[in-house]
Amino acid sequence: MDDYNFRADLLDTFQSAPDAIKALMLILPLAFTLGLLAVVLHHVRAARRMERHDAMERDAREAEWERMMEATLADLRWREDSVTGRSPRPLKKDERFDKTLMLGRN
Repeated sequence: MDDYNFRADLLDTFQSAPDAIKALMLILPLAFTLGLLAVVLHHVRAARRMERHDAMERDAREAEWERMMEATLADLRWREDSVTGRSPRPLKKDERFDKTLMLGRN
């Protein structure tokens, strides 16, 4: 067994294989590598898209929170100083109390 060479045995097996098998042995590792690269890049791009989307949602939530706080503080100032300040803004349609939202809640 001292004179056994694995690479020589592998080369002999490759040379004695049919041409179709030789072609597959050359093409499949490359195809697998390219497929794996495509999957990894797809997921990396999707993760970056989600990060951008989350950042835009976070900015929108913060802006909405600031608008709500400003309106609430203005309303509180108007109640404290019943003469000065601006009157509370009328509620938008989606901000009004809707009884149908409370159905099923006890």
